[in-house]
Amino acid sequence: MLSEEEKQEMRDMAASESLREEFRTMRKNSQAIERCISVDELAHWLTVMARVCPGAPKPRPLVHYTDVKI
Repeated sequence: MLSEEEKQEMRDMAASESLREEFRTMRKNSQAIERCISVDELAHWLTVMARVCPGAPKPRPLVHYTDVKI
């Protein structure tokens, strides 16, 4: 169950015109996955994704393999 703070945050996000436009863009792009896209469209999509999922990825530890066969 969501807390009142989480519910209010979702309401605020739903009221955001820019966020709704970004989700419309993602939906449009996902439906047109088979077509070729321009560099400008790719840059716009990457910008939208950076806004939706901000922050750098968490570093992952390097896995050392002791028995590797090629």
